[in-house]
Amino acid sequence: MASRGRKTMIVIAMCALVVLSGAATGSEMRDVVELMATRLERSQVQEGPDLGLWASEEMLMGPTTAGMVCAYEWTGDPACKIAATWGGYYLLRMADAQGNLLGDEAYAMVCLSRIYDKPEPPVTGTDVWRAALAEFYVGMRRPDYEGSAAAYILYFDTMEPSTRVFYLAHHAIAAYYVDDIERAVWRDALIRNLAQIDDTCNFPVMALGVATWALASTGELDDTPVAADAAAAYWEGVTLSDLPAMLLSHQVPEGELFAGSFFWRLDHTSGPIQGATAGYTEDAIYGTLGLIGAASLESSPLASELDTAITAAGEALVQGVDAEGRVFEHLSLQGQTYHAFAGEMLQALWAVKQYSDAAAGAATDQ
Repeated sequence: MASRGRKTMIVIAMCALVVLSGAATGSEMRDVVELMATRLERSQVQEGPDLGLWASEEMLMGPTTAGMVCAYEWTGDPACKIAATWGGYYLLRMADAQGNLLGDEAYAMVCLSRIYDKPEPPVTGTDVWRAALAEFYVGMRRPDYEGSAAAYILYFDTMEPSTRVFYLAHHAIAAYYVDDIERAVWRDALIRNLAQIDDTCNFPVMALGVATWALASTGELDDTPVAADAAAAYWEGVTLSDLPAMLLSHQVPEGELFAGSFFWRLDHTSGPIQGATAGYTEDAIYGTLGLIGAASLESSPLASELDTAITAAGEALVQGVDAEGRVFEHLSLQGQTYHAFAGEMLQALWAVKQYSDAAAGAATDQ
């Protein structure tokens, strides 16, 4: 999560508004992807001991690396694959030095494994990314380390709750990807910590989005209760099957400012920051991924509503990239800008494309 702290106060002036000009075409989305990817590739350190680093973002490498994988999967540009690979090896070096992987770093390994699972000439050898991930989750069970995933997860208790949910969500996907024997421990921890989310948190709707995405990616959204003994009141009586409808309720409706994006708070106010109530980039990114995750389940009862919502979300996201390929904290192109925001944007737009292509294919088959 690139911004790490609370929301910056974004005051939307009329001159700063993003005006949506209709549905973004596939070619327009690809142009935006290529713009971001080119900027990221040129911004990466390409020699020396920091090879693979996006400078000043040592702790934000996971989303950018994963995003470059998505850019490669979309465009087939080998420069994107090289940049992603360099980013991955930087992460491996840091993990070796520090003894751990952040959740979004582990997810970057999942993405890299997708494109190296069947190596292409001249690349040979095993899938080092899957192997590294598997070793990480096995390694935490060593008696001289933590002894179990549950013991390792205790470290997350010191984090702000929505940040905790963000990292647990990515770890859950990664643990399931390598079929770790304690993968359910990560999913259960994600559910337990989702129940702590309310409007006192830094990123409440983003936490709902990223959790929905991860839970849909690792199992069914069934009648499992979210609420635990210490749950926030918002979650009383809520089950996993309720998450898609809850997420939909936080999407900005058509006709309102930043339609298709998401409110950042559960109460749809600006809260203590007295700024924009919606349109923050990471909320839109992870809200979109949550919708796609839910819609991808065959058991989804909200298919039509989710399809419309995903289309609107994709259109909103495209507006959040400037002419230089930069992505800012807010879709109005205001606030802080990070390479990691662009990496997250690439992940979301690739997911939108995959979902749209699958939906189009299903319609053709009928």
